[in-house]
Amino acid sequence: MVLLKAWAVIARAFFIRNFNMRLTRSILLTALFSFSTLVSITPERLSNGTSFGNVQVFDLIEGMKVNMIWVEPGQFVMGSPESEVGRTPEREQQRTVKIEKGYWLAETELTQEQWQAVMGSNPSNNVGENLPVDQVSYYDIQEFLKKVNAGGGKFRLPTEAEWEYACRAGTTGPYAGDKDEMTWHSGNSERKSHPIKQKKPNPWGFYDMHGNLLEWCSDKFTETRFVQRGGQFSGRQRHSRSADRQSSEPDKRMFFVGFRLVKDK
Repeated sequence: MVLLKAWAVIARAFFIRNFNMRLTRSILLTALFSFSTLVSITPERLSNGTSFGNVQVFDLIEGMKVNMIWVEPGQFVMGSPESEVGRTPEREQQRTVKIEKGYWLAETELTQEQWQAVMGSNPSNNVGENLPVDQVSYYDIQEFLKKVNAGGGKFRLPTEAEWEYACRAGTTGPYAGDKDEMTWHSGNSERKSHPIKQKKPNPWGFYDMHGNLLEWCSDKFTETRFVQRGGQFSGRQRHSRSADRQSSEPDKRMFFVGFRLVKDK
């Protein structure tokens, strides 16, 4: 009997000890899970300062929205090194650029559906709702911006530095990832634009920064021309590099040029 009681005491102690260990382990796991969940939904905690897929939706006009990703201020080297294959030396001199203010940048190029909803017409050569709008001039875009900002909006074109900063997404090479997985160019596009989000995004979640359509920026290239960035479906792949720079007169409408929006905070 004494022996049985002793075994009972030992068994009870063992059970309590293991239960407490399991309970402690459960509490720790719950706390750890809660913390990781908190971090995952709080993009400003990320060390690189970006929201990595945490897309916020803004109204362009009633019934039409645009997905945008927040980009934190930062510093990067703009342009390409002399060793980069395919570079144009006189256009791509390297320099350190500081982005002073954060901004919202559209996840994708503006689509024909979005343009049609705002402007009431579709100027595009390759037609499809989910295709990026093309054949829009710099001046056309200013009219679009007047309409979407009529109610106090803060939409605009990106500066060239904002565009390249977001395109690079913390990378320093010619592309912000595998160029064949990210790029529409003359070698794989069948000489036409493609719907948004068909290729892989860059590390910050932006699609078609390399190829598909060239994108207007707000900067002047010369006194009579404005900057275009990103490469396009009918061009060589090397022109879709992060540092590649193109330009055009602001009244020109081209079947391989579109844009993406920036919104100030």
